Amino acid sequence: MTALHSILVNTHILFGAASLVLFWIPVIAKKGSPLHVRAGRYYSTSMYVVSISAFIASVMVLADPIGIRRPGMELDGEEAAELAESIRVGGLFLLMLSVLVFASIRHGLAALRERKQPGILRTPWHRGMIVTLGLLGACVGATGIWRGSILLMIFAGISIVAAIGMFRETWPKRLTPGQRTIAHLGGLIGSGIGAYTAFFAFGGARFLGGLLPGQWQALAWIIAPVIGMVAINILNRRYRSVEATSRQAG
Repeated sequence: MTALHSILVNTHILFGAASLVLFWIPVIAKKGSPLHVRAGRYYSTSMYVVSISAFIASVMVLADPIGIRRPGMELDGEEAAELAESIRVGGLFLLMLSVLVFASIRHGLAALRERKQPGILRTPWHRGMIVTLGLLGACVGATGIWRGSILLMIFAGISIVAAIGMFRETWPKRLTPGQRTIAHLGGLIGSGIGAYTAFFAFGGARFLGGLLPGQWQALAWIIAPVIGMVAINILNRRYRSVEATSRQAG
């Protein structure tokens, strides 16, 4: 089991590093251009691997926290229980992030296909995935309240808000062009939030630890969400304004 977990983690790191770079190519490239489409395809495929590997690894940690994360460690009953609880909290958080990334990617791509495939956003599978994200957010939020962790509560709130936003976009029988664009961009940016949050909070923690001492290291957790949420809000206003102008002109 530990060998499988190690393979999953290494796969996650490899594709995660690639995703951090690939994310920016569709952002910079001209929308609809061959480069934009091709890079977006590579990015989404890479993020699917990242989210699925993280999901499986997190489930393994939740099922056997000490056996997976601390194999061979000799602990008494109380120490083992405390350590297992701490590891499971981290596993639950990463599980939520993996679902956030997967749901965001799938929702953003499905929004593009909605024009030719009406109802793709309203399937039980798609809606169930979004509801699962919301439920995981609620679990992480409750855990954050119980443990007094502000960061867990913040990210639980982000996941719940993302789930509500995506679920609302599944209600119209057909999305307008502006709504389709907003859903696509929101989904892809949402996946980037999850990827960069994991990087800054875990992969880049050692590097940032030297730059952000003490409690300032908490900034590493919120940099990506703050930038991402601001970007989503700006894009929403921009495309809604463009769509409203088009309607008035028509």
